[in-house]
Amino acid sequence: MLHDALSRRSFLAAAGLWPGCVASPPPAFASVPEYRRGGMVYRRLGHTDLWVSLLSFGSHTDPADRVKVAPGKTALTPQGQTRRDRIITHAFDLGVNLLDVYETESQLEPAARLVQGRRDKVLISLAHDVTNQGIDRACRLFGHVDLYRFHTADIDGPALETWDRLRKAQQAGKIRAIGIATHIERTMSLALQELEGLDYLFFPYNFIHARADYSLFLPQALRQGVGLIAMKPLASGSIVKLDPRARSGAAPEREHLQLWQRRNRPILPAAVAELTKTLDRLPDETLCQAALRFVYSRPFLATAITGMFDDQWLEENHQALARYQQMRAEERAALDAASRLARRLGARWLPEHYRWLEEQWRA
Repeated sequence: MLHDALSRRSFLAAAGLWPGCVASPPPAFASVPEYRRGGMVYRRLGHTDLWVSLLSFGSHTDPADRVKVAPGKTALTPQGQTRRDRIITHAFDLGVNLLDVYETESQLEPAARLVQGRRDKVLISLAHDVTNQGIDRACRLFGHVDLYRFHTADIDGPALETWDRLRKAQQAGKIRAIGIATHIERTMSLALQELEGLDYLFFPYNFIHARADYSLFLPQALRQGVGLIAMKPLASGSIVKLDPRARSGAAPEREHLQLWQRRNRPILPAAVAELTKTLDRLPDETLCQAALRFVYSRPFLATAITGMFDDQWLEENHQALARYQQMRAEERAALDAASRLARRLGARWLPEHYRWLEEQWRA
C-alpha cells in the first residue's frame, strides 16, 4: 500500500508533471457533454476524445450457452455464438457503439470478425490479460484498442506495475484510453490520487447500489475529468428477480451475486417501493426499464454497460433510453415553465412570511 504522506499524484503534481493539475474544478455532478443522433445519446468519456453511446454492450455471455474450454476460460456453443453475434449486430444498428469483450469468454476473435467493415464506428473495450503479449494480440485483431482496463481491489505494487504497462502501450499508440474497474469506493478514490493519466473508471452504479452517490469519490472524479462508466446497472441482474412484470423465464446470470439472499432482505422492500414509484408514472414499464432509466438520467455518467443475452433485453434497454429522453424533455419543460412563473411573480410566489427565503436564495 502506498503511503498517504506523498502519493504518486502529489509528487507528479508538485513536479508539474500531472496532466491538468492546475485546471479549475467543475461543479460537482456537472453534466458531461452529449449529443443525440437517431435514437441514441452519445456522451464524451471524461477528458478523452471518445464519444460513447449511453447504452453499451456488456462482455458477459449467456451461461446457458457456455462450455468450459480451459481452466478459468469458457467459450460459446456455435448456436450461442451465432445468437450473440446477431444481438450485437442489432445493437450496432440501434446506435450502440461500445462493445466490451472478455478474453476469458473467448470473445476476442468473434468480436474482431463482427466489427470488420465498421471498425471506425465501434469502440472496443477490453479487460483481462494486461500483459505485453495480450495487448499486442488485441492490437493485431482490432488494429488498436479504444479502452483497456484491469480489475483491482487495491492500488498496490502489482496494480501500479500493470498501470505502467498500460500507460506505455497508450504512449505507443496501441490504446486510446486506459482505466480500471473496481467495486470498492476507497480504491476508486485511491486510483484518482495515484494513477497518473487515468482516463476512466468502471464502477457499480444502479438504483439500489448508488450508495449516496459515492459522495467522496464522484466529486473528485468530476473535478479531474475522469470518465465514469456504470457497470451492473441492474445490480448483477438482481432487479430482474424483483421485477413483478419480468417476462416468464427471465433470470439473472449468477444466483450467488443476487440481492435477494438472506443477508440483504431487509433493504429489498424499500428498494422495490422506490422503483415502483417510477413504475406508477409509467404503468407499461418494467422494473428493469425503470432502473435503467434511473442510470441513464445521471448526467455525470458517460455510459451504462450491461449484458444482453437475447433480442428482447436489447429492445427493452433501448426503449428505456427513449423513455428517458422523453421524460427528460417533459421534466425540463415543466421546470422551465416553473422558472418563468417564478420570475414573473418575483417574491409573491411565496407566502408573505416565507419571502425572506426568496431574498436569501437570490443573494
